Amino acid sequence: MKKLNLNENFICRIWEDENNYSDLKTNDGRNVEILNYGKRNDDAGPDYSDARIRLDGNVLSGSIEIHRSSADWNLHGHNTDGKYNDVILHVVLYDDLFSEKKSTVSGSAREIPTVVLSEFLSRSIHCIWKDIINKPSDSFKLPCYPKNSEIHYEEKTGFLKELGHLRLKIKSEKFKERLKELSQYIDAEAAASGQVLFEYFCEALGYSKNKSQFISLSRKIDTAKFSSLNLNRMQTDSLVFGMSGFLTDLIIEDEYSEELFSSWIGIRSKTGKEEMIRSEWNFFRLRPPNFPTLRLAYASGLLFEILNNKFQERLCLEFAESVDILKSMHELLSSVEISPYWKEHYNFGKKSKNENKGIGADRIKDIISNVIFPFMYDKALQSENSNLKNKVEYFYGNNKQKAPVNEISKVMQEQIGVKAINPATEQGLIHLHKFYCIKGKCSDCRIGRSVFEESGVHEPLKIIIY
Repeated sequence: MKKLNLNENFICRIWEDENNYSDLKTNDGRNVEILNYGKRNDDAGPDYSDARIRLDGNVLSGSIEIHRSSADWNLHGHNTDGKYNDVILHVVLYDDLFSEKKSTVSGSAREIPTVVLSEFLSRSIHCIWKDIINKPSDSFKLPCYPKNSEIHYEEKTGFLKELGHLRLKIKSEKFKERLKELSQYIDAEAAASGQVLFEYFCEALGYSKNKSQFISLSRKIDTAKFSSLNLNRMQTDSLVFGMSGFLTDLIIEDEYSEELFSSWIGIRSKTGKEEMIRSEWNFFRLRPPNFPTLRLAYASGLLFEILNNKFQERLCLEFAESVDILKSMHELLSSVEISPYWKEHYNFGKKSKNENKGIGADRIKDIISNVIFPFMYDKALQSENSNLKNKVEYFYGNNKQKAPVNEISKVMQEQIGVKAINPATEQGLIHLHKFYCIKGKCSDCRIGRSVFEESGVHEPLKIIIY
């Protein structure tokens, strides 16, 4: 296992969410049950006080200490520090002790039970790390906060818009590179462009938990090939769910499932690609409305529009004629129909309490910012259409939008003191967080540089509290 260099605040976030692991045991094989995680301690001493655990049936009360490595106990001097004598459990992410020395010993020479957390995780450490990055805790704090409130608002908004437009160019460049790659296999430019559009729509539908899965699926479906087959809605559903692996060993529970499977048998040989495995898809900690099955249903509806109703041409025409891009694109994406079955079900054989309408307004807003604007920007650049380029830049930087629901955007706009009232500013906040803040590049950030220079601090302490 590759060992991520996570700080202890991250590891505490992992530890505090019991959904991240199960069936804990100490490194000498004793069962551990957490009865009370205790109180988080930000001062000197163990990380959690007043905790209670059940160790092989015996209830213990005391403190819990968190470390990245089991060797850190001695490296930090806890083995000789009396403040750690009441520790009842040592939780480490990785076990770096030599095989001949497996125990943690307190200053009073008492052996302390140790749990190596990485051995009991319910999913990969990389997936958990991404979740934590994408959802900062209530204690999240930027190094420049709250001093950045002294920086002129115009200076901050200008910098964020610059970052937002940089992000737009980076994303449009990805469209260009993918289009160039596909042009080696697809002759018609429009067909290649339609394939790229479908792929990036699917990527956006995957959220963080199924992003790579949706990318993989979209690249297995050749939109140019299937556009000539006049697939009906059921056949399109069977193509999407079949290639995603959901029809392998499907238990037929209703008429839709039976017809879907029968349709898949008829077109399976035309795909020319190996289908995915159902277990690749993540349902863990997702609410039913966000299940990948419903996102796949929308992807199928979108694919049906691309194959049969000239969706790409309609998108480009409406974008060119619109006087309110966010509104017109929202209406276009909301018009994509999903099959009647998926309006009533969130999974095969599982009925929804309320009618499903495809995707929500927040996801549509993200797709407009992360897919449609970059797609149209690339089109403008490739066709040297200065009017279209100017229109993309203007609406990207000025089209008013609702307050963000993205956790990163919300906490960043609060601590930077700039509202994400347009796509460029929101994307700028995300770019700032991803490429400056979490990497501790305060001296490369215009806001951070102003804060720490004015404070007389030449080397800012680049730590973010999560």
